Amino acid sequence: MQKLISKFEKNSIEEIRVELSEYKGQTYLNVRAWVKGDNGEFLPTRKGITLNIELIPDLIEALKKARASITGSDNGQ
Repeated sequence: MQKLISKFEKNSIEEIRVELSEYKGQTYLNVRAWVKGDNGEFLPTRKGITLNIELIPDLIEALKKARASITGSDNGQ
């Protein structure tokens, strides 16, 4: 199973994809950079992370803290 959740442009030749995948009966979240090949199709790179889905709340909390530190907001919004 591989399910694309979201993707967005990083730059003119790369995009970031967020996907759910399964390996040996476990479900994982993949956040990975994909690069445009010579044929115009995107290919996955080694740049990214793969996490057990149980760690998604920890990742969300870390991203909220990152946003808060950038915006100076206490609540991360």
